[in-house]
Amino acid sequence: MCENCQMVAGYASAHLSGAARSSESPLARPPIVSPYHTVCSWECFDRWAWTFISRGHAPVVMGQQYVLGRIRLHPGTAGRAVAIAEDFRRTQKLAQVRNLIEAEDHESAAGIYQELGMWKEAGEVRRNGRRQIVTQVHVNMNDLVDQVRKAGIATDYACLACGGHIRITGETTLATLRNCQYCGSVVQTTDLVDFLTKVVGYQ
Repeated sequence: MCENCQMVAGYASAHLSGAARSSESPLARPPIVSPYHTVCSWECFDRWAWTFISRGHAPVVMGQQYVLGRIRLHPGTAGRAVAIAEDFRRTQKLAQVRNLIEAEDHESAAGIYQELGMWKEAGEVRRNGRRQIVTQVHVNMNDLVDQVRKAGIATDYACLACGGHIRITGETTLATLRNCQYCGSVVQTTDLVDFLTKVVGYQ
């Protein structure tokens, strides 16, 4: 506080709780701490509130009032303190999202975006994650077909839809593996990658 601090921001908890002894008591003592917590401006209040909020101490509800740093906030300042705490929480969550994306945990990152009501960003993160998975699968597929070709392996992949045997040899191309030659159904690339990984590994 400073000499210009005249705006009441809150009240000391002891003052509101009625903890002070009555004047009739022989043990009564004059209050050492002012019952009021004052500030000189909103900027002054923000700095004071930030000292608690930045350390993870958000305003909490006690009865009908908010308490921050053992100070029961004035109704006029409570909303501002809650908004500062919410901004801080949001900033922390967005920093966590960046770390999760860096770790390629796209689903967890999208979940935090949804929690924050950022639906568009959640969708974009999920789409980017799927694109990376698809790209990786295609890269693996190319490598596996190349290994089959170099090793001179010939094998049959059973179509999951009709059970037809799809022949895979050194002459097979990715284009011929997109659909079953018997029933025309789309061959799941991930299933084919798993199959060829085993074939190449066992030979």
